[in-house]
Amino acid sequence: MTGIGPDFRQTWLWRQAFQTPRSDSTTEEQEFFRTQYLSIRERAAQLVSRIAVDLPGMTVHDVSHLDALWDTASSVAEGAVNVNPAEAFVLGASILLHDSAMSLAAYPGGLAEVRTTIAWKDAVARLALASEESGESFDIENPPSEIVQRIVPDVLRRLHAERAEELAEQAWLAADGSQVYLIEDSELRRFYGPTIGQIAHSHWWSVQKVEQELSEDLGALANRTLNRVDRVKLACLLRVADALHLDSRRAPRFLRAITNPAGISALHWAFQERLARPHIELDAVVFTTGQPFGREDAEAWWLAYDTLNAVDRELRDVDLLLQGRGREVLKARRVKGAGSPEILARSVQTRGWRPVDARLQVSDVPRIVENLGGSKLYGNDPTVALRELIQNAADAIQARRKYQKRAADWGLITVGLLSEGDKIWLVVEDNGIGMSEQVLTGPLLDFGTSFWRSPQAMEEFPGLMAAGMHAIGRFGIGFFSVFMLGPVVRVYSRRCDKGQETGRLLEFRGGTSTRPILSPISGQPVPIDGGTRVEVLLKRHPHEAGGLLYINSYTKRPMSLSALVGAVAPNLDVAITTVVQNGIQPVARPGDWLEISDLDLIRRLNPTAEHSESNPPRADRALMQPIMDENNQIFGRAFISPSRYSYSADGGWVTISGLRAGRLHNVEGVLLGEALTAARDSSQPLATKEALARWASQQAQLIVESVKDEERQARSAEVVLECGGEIGNLKFIKWGADWLNTSEFVDRIRSSTEIAISFDGEFDYDEELDDVHPKEFREEFTVGDDIAVVLKHDGGVLRGGNVSWPRSITGQPKWSDSNVAAYTRGLIREVWGETLLEDEEDRIVGKVHHSDITRRVIVFRAVEKGELF
Repeated sequence: MTGIGPDFRQTWLWRQAFQTPRSDSTTEEQEFFRTQYLSIRERAAQLVSRIAVDLPGMTVHDVSHLDALWDTASSVAEGAVNVNPAEAFVLGASILLHDSAMSLAAYPGGLAEVRTTIAWKDAVARLALASEESGESFDIENPPSEIVQRIVPDVLRRLHAERAEELAEQAWLAADGSQVYLIEDSELRRFYGPTIGQIAHSHWWSVQKVEQELSEDLGALANRTLNRVDRVKLACLLRVADALHLDSRRAPRFLRAITNPAGISALHWAFQERLARPHIELDAVVFTTGQPFGREDAEAWWLAYDTLNAVDRELRDVDLLLQGRGREVLKARRVKGAGSPEILARSVQTRGWRPVDARLQVSDVPRIVENLGGSKLYGNDPTVALRELIQNAADAIQARRKYQKRAADWGLITVGLLSEGDKIWLVVEDNGIGMSEQVLTGPLLDFGTSFWRSPQAMEEFPGLMAAGMHAIGRFGIGFFSVFMLGPVVRVYSRRCDKGQETGRLLEFRGGTSTRPILSPISGQPVPIDGGTRVEVLLKRHPHEAGGLLYINSYTKRPMSLSALVGAVAPNLDVAITTVVQNGIQPVARPGDWLEISDLDLIRRLNPTAEHSESNPPRADRALMQPIMDENNQIFGRAFISPSRYSYSADGGWVTISGLRAGRLHNVEGVLLGEALTAARDSSQPLATKEALARWASQQAQLIVESVKDEERQARSAEVVLECGGEIGNLKFIKWGADWLNTSEFVDRIRSSTEIAISFDGEFDYDEELDDVHPKEFREEFTVGDDIAVVLKHDGGVLRGGNVSWPRSITGQPKWSDSNVAAYTRGLIREVWGETLLEDEEDRIVGKVHHSDITRRVIVFRAVEKGELF
């Protein structure tokens, strides 16, 4: 044995069941069940000896831990609970099996068998998703050894209770091909095996599930006993005994020294090695320490405090269950000192410091949620809340597609505005996977925790992560943005695989400052086929300033709900409809953003702009092209549309999983992207360097063919270069009255020895320099034939946020002026060589009537060999 303590055969439960003469059993029956238990124990000891190999760093889980549970169970049962020999056999076997599956040895097929489980596939998928987000990746089908080593302990812990249910009846193949069992006696294995497995499994169930699943006693095994087995009583004894075994027998000091556990495991060892065997005072379990916790062990003490609080809750829950049955109850129903650091420190002692529950806390949680989940995070844009509701609905539908293996385009989101007198409700409904009561009252309200990325998601929906569930929501705060629209919110939900009677309503009547109300509800308005319906009472009329449908203070007119929904979710992979006066109006369907006309896509993206058959121009509609790589993976659909002004409201959108995020500049259309912030107000397109450059070069060719406006060509050249493309025959520089492309410019400088260039764009009136009237300048100024002009132009593609894109993927430097200016300098050097001279001079750049106009320009001069010396 690894631990040292009372021999399990000397415990009260053992003696009372197997040794002390009983009126309900013969000595032969006692001997039979005792011998059978010891036979199982011999095999189980070999099985659990492998746990330390597969889960290094954990506290002791070998047979000494299993033996010790006879002692901890006896401490709470002595004199209060009667356990007959059959029950003791079942309890003992359940004790032996409850942790035995925490090793690969519990699986006859070893690691290969574990890798076939849903839990393994979920764990790998979850880790792969986290790795991708940190810029790393690995082969999911064949993860590297270091990944396997990380996943095995987690999966074994996750599966061990469920697997324990199978161990009593499971066979292992011996070398000679024969089958070997933990329970050798086939009669006992067939009769008691299922119950032993259930009780072993139940130590990870809730107490409520124990009552539901094990409420019926198991009758007597004919020809062996007249005693029945109280399954609830045994399950309660097992879970309490396991919870109480926290003393130094679980964490021998020398074993800790040679195994050297780290992280949270080290803290568990640190506190358990100090704890004495617990004892009972009145109705309380008392934990004490031999060696006090010093200042350096404060973190371990607090872990002990939290652990003992959990034990206290377990004892109280078990006591309520047993009291409600009207049968025997345990001696102990609480842990002394639980809930009070000061009282617990009297028995679990400290030295040199005093535990005071003064940890960092948020005293006004509703205010924090309101601020960080509302306008302080998202701004005062009410459409953000609509976007977040649509995102949650889309995640739920994606989950149902994966969970039930439905088609990739299955599912529907419906958005409506319902009037009730003078009240207007925004309603967003989906036929997605739905929420159980536990999710509705747990992760949904857990600010900052994304359900889809939590372990609870794998427990609620096994196999969902492995099926490829990649939720849009990542930060667990989106739902709270709904309170930007109003404080009264109703959430109706039902899991798609449960009956109508499981539908629930979670109702907020005063925002986040009051506790929500949960109530059962069946039928309408709970989605009839499962899913979720969110209703928000709008605090502001949608057509008023600041309302959901109010565009801005300049147009002073509202847009339709369908137009707003299309703009918020222009390329979602879920069909969206809106409820209108005459019924249902389709807004968008999966993939249609690649199929609808160019004009319809632009109208969807910018419904507030004035669009007609001539706006955008016909040429623009000929430019719209998909952005894709050589494998035809699509990253967007857009065209270059340079703006004269950096503050222009024109431009397309970067969308994240189909929902608009960042605004594009100088580009119309859609670029697929990923979020850089929780508010999704900063995003980065996903287009690769090669795909972006190929699209930009194609744009240059199309613009040359269809855009006759040479100035617009020059502005487009700036954007093409910004995206890493080649400008081809685009006009990019104006020399005198002529716009020139690359070959034309090169030919002209080859025949020249000097060129004066304005890199600040075309010349504007300057009242300090020009001795003419501003109107005369505007109407009569003509640039000199020997002066070249490069337009001053912002070639950026993203507004705000990640302004380094696309240079972050193209590798292009940030020029001191524009991309075209750098391109022009490069051409001059290519023709004249690196020895050219470059000076800044005041030159006559043109005339207004007979008046010379002078400006400072850059003058380049070709230098002959030897001229510098």
